[in-house]
Amino acid sequence: MKFLRNLKIQGIGVIIAAAALLEVTTAVQYFSIRSAISSQIEDMAQRDLRGTNHTVEVKNIAEETIAKVLPEVERLTELGDRDSLHKALQQVVKEHPEIVGVDFTYRVGEDGVRDGYYTFADEENGGVADTVIGFDFTERSWYREGLHGDGFWSEPYMSHYYEVLMSTFSRPVHNSKGEVVAVIGADIPMTELSALSVQLYENQKRALIPVVVFQLFGLVILGFLIYGSIRSARRLNAVKAEKEFMNRELGIASRIQQAMLPTEKLSDEHLCVAGSQVPAKQVGGDLYDYFIRDGKLFFSIGDVCGKGIPAAIFMSMTQAVFRSAASHVNDPSHIVHSMNVQASRGNETGMFVTLFVGVLDLATGKLRYCNAGHEHPLVITGKSVRTLKAKSHLPIGAMEETHYVEQETQIAPGDMIMLFTDGLTEAMNAEHALFGKERVLQAIDGDTPLQLLDSMSQAVAGFVRGAEQSDDLTMLAICYKG
Repeated sequence: MKFLRNLKIQGIGVIIAAAALLEVTTAVQYFSIRSAISSQIEDMAQRDLRGTNHTVEVKNIAEETIAKVLPEVERLTELGDRDSLHKALQQVVKEHPEIVGVDFTYRVGEDGVRDGYYTFADEENGGVADTVIGFDFTERSWYREGLHGDGFWSEPYMSHYYEVLMSTFSRPVHNSKGEVVAVIGADIPMTELSALSVQLYENQKRALIPVVVFQLFGLVILGFLIYGSIRSARRLNAVKAEKEFMNRELGIASRIQQAMLPTEKLSDEHLCVAGSQVPAKQVGGDLYDYFIRDGKLFFSIGDVCGKGIPAAIFMSMTQAVFRSAASHVNDPSHIVHSMNVQASRGNETGMFVTLFVGVLDLATGKLRYCNAGHEHPLVITGKSVRTLKAKSHLPIGAMEETHYVEQETQIAPGDMIMLFTDGLTEAMNAEHALFGKERVLQAIDGDTPLQLLDSMSQAVAGFVRGAEQSDDLTMLAICYKG
């Protein structure tokens, strides 16, 4: 009996020791996660502070430089001495590495003649070069707003000469009579966003290593003693609170991403356009865009492979490149080709985007389009529906040498075009059944794009019945009125 009593006491001692060891392991894991997250937040805060200070410094340099050189530019412009004017602008780029280029454009008069040139840092030759501005600079905000006031900073845009986002500070150039005769602008590259994303990824990766080690050790202890798991649950609640904090940060990223999508519903005597997006996670990889230029509707819809933050970053880049390419190119195949080149170069992640790009002539109803591995759109005429057949091409980002061919069809007044990602046809219910193409056709209803999207969303919600969403769901509907 005494032996059994001693054995029981020893067993209790082992249980207490194991429980204490488990508690220590759980505490170390908790503080490790907390320390990693706190370190990440501190690094991001310091990065934001440095980025803000750097941005203010570069902004001041650009404004002061333009203000300093402006009197000489106005004098040389008045004299018509272009050679000396070129040298003065080249000197600006040489002396200020923060300024990668200087735009100089004469004011466009009633004759419509566009005359301007760009002085930039030539990275290949290590010097400064000039080139004639070959695109319609009158559509750029730095030119339009630069004609007025004492200085204007443009919104970020994709540079025509560099594969980066750019912001331009511009001011008007006056003659001796006080009349505005030209616009001068300083180009500043925006490179902090990608660096911040890399820092976020590295911090998360470093924090993951100690968490995995201590978690495995804790699992070994839990195999011998279930009792301690009840008490460790209290510690895990703290981890849950930290996770909720990170989810709130992702929520902010989601709102920023949603703000990049078109917010205005196009509706006039020619057409009506509406789009919707429901990401599977807080940030998604689907995209759609549309705008009108020169009497034509340019639109696109795409699906990035994967989900989460990497897909969201790739999606943002793709949408920016579409806006840049479609702002001066009318052929869908050329737009897709340009986007593919941008997405393929340096794409070490292997990510790609299925994409459909269309250009609808509002005067004739002729639709030209190019499909890069995306779902075929539907054309709705009254009660009949047809699939818009499209040649198969590789998604953009898969292979830089891919050749894209455009097609065309005629859209009649009253027709509606419905575009969607595979998140619609592959919406899954609790029994793992797919929504499918047949249910899409059955759910088509409504006389306007907004009604069509509402009826389709309701049909999907009724089918999945609250099951977890497996993929981003994006739709775009266009009604051509003729």
